[in-house]
Amino acid sequence: MGGVPLAKHEVNMRSQQLASLFKSAAAVGPRHWRGRRSRNQLEMWLVTMVEQIRNHQLIVDEEKPLYHIVWHKDLDGNLLNPRVAAVEVINLLRPIVAISVYITFSAHALYHFPREEENVSSGEEGYMELFVQEVRRFYPFFPYAVARVREDFLWSGHDFKKGNLVLLDIYGTNRHPDLWLRPNEFDPSRFENWQGGLFDLIPQGGGNFIKDHRCPGEWLTIEVMKVSLNMLVNKMDYKVPKQNLQYSLVKIPSIPKSGFIMRHVRKK
Repeated sequence: MGGVPLAKHEVNMRSQQLASLFKSAAAVGPRHWRGRRSRNQLEMWLVTMVEQIRNHQLIVDEEKPLYHIVWHKDLDGNLLNPRVAAVEVINLLRPIVAISVYITFSAHALYHFPREEENVSSGEEGYMELFVQEVRRFYPFFPYAVARVREDFLWSGHDFKKGNLVLLDIYGTNRHPDLWLRPNEFDPSRFENWQGGLFDLIPQGGGNFIKDHRCPGEWLTIEVMKVSLNMLVNKMDYKVPKQNLQYSLVKIPSIPKSGFIMRHVRKK
């Protein structure tokens, strides 16, 4: 992923460490400290890798992002500090791994709305994007976002004082009846004529990603989800055993309590 070499025995450990970074985003206590420890471990691992590549002890694909980050030079012609380069690699890997939450919810939707699997498999490519957008609207990745007021201001009759803690209800906005018809129904067709509003569908932030707080990786997320959806529907068969598929509206990130367990997985 990203051109980072990874031995088979490391896959589980590194994936758990990367997942810990976004699972601890709003955590306090042990989960928060596990996230910090994971970040330190990942940085140490990648700093060593950066130094090995620069010392020609490790050869990596020159077409991949890792190579370009390792050999990138600043405006003065200097290579990035190894730790800075390592952090940039983490900033690339972490959100890619985080998309697994949306992929899990895609599988969840296929299981709970079985007619959608037929619609996806028999429909045109465009229907996959409608389905993916509805997954992003219907399910809570981050149910809410937290911010602290920097300066006093008045907005829509609400008085925001400096230092106040403010919650943005992402899940509620994506299901607000003033914005969405039948908001509690899973209906990908609602996006057929959707014009792409900046502040109605906000699972990855609102506004414009260039100047506002909208994730610039949103479009990549959609494409990865489409590829994964195609795999789930058209490339594999599996059984879903009895498990706890409920998910929280307060936990960040939200994810089914059992994950999404598959049995008897085989290639179609």
